[in-house]
Amino acid sequence: MPWRDGSIEYVVDGPEDARDLLLFHAGTPAAAVPHAGLARAAGAAGMRVAAYSRGGYGGSTRLPGRSVADEAAISTAIVERLGHERFFTIGWSGGGPVALACAALLPDRVRAAATLAGIAPRSESGSAWETFWNPEQRKEWEDLATREAAEVESEYAEAIPMFRRMTVKRLAGIGGPPDARGLANDIVAEVQPDLVRGMRRAVSHGYYGYLDDNLAQARDWGFRVADIRVPVVVRHGALDKLVPAVQGAWLAANIPNARGVFYQDAGHGSIVLPWPEVVAQLREAAG
Repeated sequence: MPWRDGSIEYVVDGPEDARDLLLFHAGTPAAAVPHAGLARAAGAAGMRVAAYSRGGYGGSTRLPGRSVADEAAISTAIVERLGHERFFTIGWSGGGPVALACAALLPDRVRAAATLAGIAPRSESGSAWETFWNPEQRKEWEDLATREAAEVESEYAEAIPMFRRMTVKRLAGIGGPPDARGLANDIVAEVQPDLVRGMRRAVSHGYYGYLDDNLAQARDWGFRVADIRVPVVVRHGALDKLVPAVQGAWLAANIPNARGVFYQDAGHGSIVLPWPEVVAQLREAAG
C-alpha cells in the first residue's frame, strides 16, 4: 500500500466474506505474517484478520521519527482499503501501544481493543514507571527516551543477527520460566512458529524498524490512555518476565472502564492462548 514516499506492507487472512475486521499488531520486532491460530479463531467469530509491518520492518518503508500515534492513521488507511469503516484491534507486547493508539484516536472506528502483555506509557505513568522494570531494563528505556537515536543505534545493530537466526527452540528460552497453564504444546504449535517468521522478516532489511519501535514506545506516545472511551480488554500474566504484569495492572486502572483479565499461571507467550477466548473477550467488550 502506498504511504508517504514509500509503502506499507500488510497481510490479510480469513474468510473474504467475513462481516468484521480484526487488525492485529504484533510485538517488537515483528513484520506482517499470518498468525494461523488467531485467524482460525477470528474466522469462527465472523472476522477477517489483517496485520501490517510498521515502518522499517519487512517490506515497509522506514518512517524516521514515527510516534505510536502515527500508527492510527496507517491503521485507518488499511481498514479503508479492505472496505471496512469500523474494526476490532488487538496488540500484543510492543503492539499493545498501537492498539491503544487506535482506541484513543479513532473512537468512531474502533469497536473494541485488547492488549496482550502490553506495555504502559512512560510519560503518562509518571512515578509508577519506576516500578515497571528492573534496574537494567529501566536504564535501557531511559536511554531511549533521553539520548539521541544515533547514540543507541549500535546496540540494535548488534541484536539483528540474533533475530535473523531465531528459531522456535531459541525463542522458547526467552522471557524467564515456562508458562504453567498446560499450554506448552499449543505455544509451540500455534504461536512460536508465526512469531519466528515475523521476527526474521522484520529485520530482513536491517535494524531501523526495531530501533524506531522502541524509540516510539519510550517517548511520548502522542495520546493519553486516560482519554480512551472505547471498550478495552487488558490481558496479562503474572509469569511475564519481558513485560511485568504491574504494567497491565496500571493500564487496567487508568484506561476508563477497561476490563482487566489477569492469570497467575500465564506468561508472555501463553497469555494469547486460547485464541478463541481472546477473540470472545474482545467481542464481549464491544457488546
